[in-house]
Amino acid sequence: MSSKVNIIKKFGSCRGIHRLILILGTLAVLFCVATLSKAYSFRSFLVSDTPFNPTNFVARGINHTDTKKTLETVIHKIQTKLDQMRDSPHESPSESKHASFLADILGLIESVHKSEQSIPQENTTLHFQEPHEYFLTEEIRKYIRIKPNRLRKQNFMGANATFTSIGHSCFSMKAELEEYMDYDIGDICNDDWKLAQKLMIHGCDPLPRRRCFSKAPQFYTKPLPISESIWTLPDNRNVRWSQYKCKNFTCLVSNTTQKGFFKCADCFNLIDHEKPRWIKPVLQDPNSNLTSDFLITEVLDLKPGEIRIGLDFSVGTGTFAARMREHNVTILSATINLGAPFSEMIALRGLMPIYLTVNQRLPFFDNTLDLIHTTRFLDGWIDLVLLDFVVYDWDRVLRPGGLLWIDSFFCLKEDLNEYLQVFKMLRYRKHKWVVVPKMDKNDVREVFFSAVLEKPPRPF
Repeated sequence: MSSKVNIIKKFGSCRGIHRLILILGTLAVLFCVATLSKAYSFRSFLVSDTPFNPTNFVARGINHTDTKKTLETVIHKIQTKLDQMRDSPHESPSESKHASFLADILGLIESVHKSEQSIPQENTTLHFQEPHEYFLTEEIRKYIRIKPNRLRKQNFMGANATFTSIGHSCFSMKAELEEYMDYDIGDICNDDWKLAQKLMIHGCDPLPRRRCFSKAPQFYTKPLPISESIWTLPDNRNVRWSQYKCKNFTCLVSNTTQKGFFKCADCFNLIDHEKPRWIKPVLQDPNSNLTSDFLITEVLDLKPGEIRIGLDFSVGTGTFAARMREHNVTILSATINLGAPFSEMIALRGLMPIYLTVNQRLPFFDNTLDLIHTTRFLDGWIDLVLLDFVVYDWDRVLRPGGLLWIDSFFCLKEDLNEYLQVFKMLRYRKHKWVVVPKMDKNDVREVFFSAVLEKPPRPF
């Protein structure tokens, strides 16, 4: 009976030792992880080029005294337990394993302790009270600073100051932005529109204004009258060509593959490629006689006399706006210069370009546009969540009864349903809706989707 009691007591004491070792080991591992995460997050603030978080301008330091004391306490307790286990005359195999386990943990904690000691103790808190303090270039600092009204009272907009803004990614592109803002006030700006566009595309949008004069073409000539400019190639002298592979419009019209861009490769061929668009049907599927191209007259006849102003969110040279102008409809063409002077081309044709990336909220008020048209731009490359945000923004600016014209949106067949769902969730009225095989590159995996949808009233 007494032997049973001794066995039970021994078993209970073993379980107690194992439980204590497990608890100590778990606490030590958790403490190591927490301490390492603090140490590395602190180190990130010591690097000047680290992306800056504009929502929190104060980087709080770590209390190294408390951390050091806690580490030393944990090391002491584990070391004491190890000594007791090693001095025990009856060391079981399981206790030997636990002793080895604790020794490994002790080594890890001691390495953390040494790394804590190596972190400089001075300047543990870096203060960025204002966003402009993050940058070194004085022009950026001056631009971002809040500008109080000179009369020390609210202005006509109801604000006591002016709050100039920049895109959040400007903080993570510090070097590029400081290069962009490095100029002499009142002098000629660098020919750096390509750097500016890179900043915009990567989220540094809006860009800060600059106080220098933009560089103009050396031999700028007066544009052609509107009656001629729509379908005539502009004068080469009216474009700055230094940042492009092609150095004239003839190169852009040619069939060469070294033009520096691939989206809308034939857009500068106004006569052969552009002029028939949206006025002549192009059959995409000869088997079913279906096409993803709708004619402008077909779409305008859906809402006779109601379509007056709109936006073309595409890659192109303004031909859609040119054709809609023939029907007394004013279209703004949103574009960026993807390897070619798309913006200049649209303007030189006598049309209105708007320099806009897909990252930016549309600069229009709610319920104001009659039409939004998009083609060959937001296609199967785009992330579904981003497309969601874009489509909701289109819905915001479209007026009740306005039309959303999705023109030849292409993607892989297996992705089609996911993309269609984005447009279906708008619950727009379907005037036109077609899906056809994409035949232009003999790739049977791709399809075209086109639709004309009408925004509902939504009075409540």
